[in-house]
Amino acid sequence: MTIYTALAEGEFSLKESITLSCRLAKKLDTKLIGVSAMPDPARAVIMTGVSMHGVMFASGGSLLEGIREAQKEAREKLEAAFTEVCEAEGVTNREIEHTVGLPTEVYPRLSLLSDGLVTPHECVSAGNEHGLAFETTLLDRREPIIVAGQDSSPNISTMIVAWDGSPQAARSVRFHTQLLRAADRVIVAQNSNKIDTEDRFGGDQPAYAVDYLQQRGIPSEIIQFDGAVTEGLLKLAEDEGAGLIVAGAYGHSRLEEMIFGGVSKNLLRTEKGPALALAH
Repeated sequence: MTIYTALAEGEFSLKESITLSCRLAKKLDTKLIGVSAMPDPARAVIMTGVSMHGVMFASGGSLLEGIREAQKEAREKLEAAFTEVCEAEGVTNREIEHTVGLPTEVYPRLSLLSDGLVTPHECVSAGNEHGLAFETTLLDRREPIIVAGQDSSPNISTMIVAWDGSPQAARSVRFHTQLLRAADRVIVAQNSNKIDTEDRFGGDQPAYAVDYLQQRGIPSEIIQFDGAVTEGLLKLAEDEGAGLIVAGAYGHSRLEEMIFGGVSKNLLRTEKGPALALAH
């Protein structure tokens, strides 16, 4: 299988997300592929709403040629960053793919059958194609995605599963089972005060998740925490040195979370927090 890392151009913590991707790929003994996604230059011209006829850059080149040159320069920078981090992390089983297409088209395809698709932290709130790609992959296509933290040296030896018995949490555990194999220690965390006591299905019991993981050769332990869910998870991650949290995303509607707040929104907006392996 494969770990994909999104090479997003712009002011993103790209090296941090590549570092996380490198460490996951090494622990899983799998290939790492860095992927850039940019539209066909002719399509990019149309997207700007500017006619190609008679539009010239100051350099004297056409708009189309200017876009091609800008994309070439961006790809070279992304490839250089990818190579630099991979060399530093000792990742040799790697390659790079420069794809033609929008991130909203490319990322969901990569997520389908991979071990993981890693995106830089800021992509989740970016008001551009990378932000839309995050939403499309996670919410529209309901595929898993890994949001890197901003730690330059992420520790993936300990991972946390945030378990509340919800379908979103269950899908996240199922999707990210292979990812959890990269950890030396897995914690199933739960705030029992936030569990629906009227849930007759009984899936909220953390032992349910522990048994699921045990059957797949992944030992884990249960830790309960109190207080607000977001703060409790982040404190537990800090106390236990966990660099990644596997969690269900947007158990309530996204509109509700945007208006009233929610665990997903708060975790995604946390700076300097752990990476998040999400599914909806």
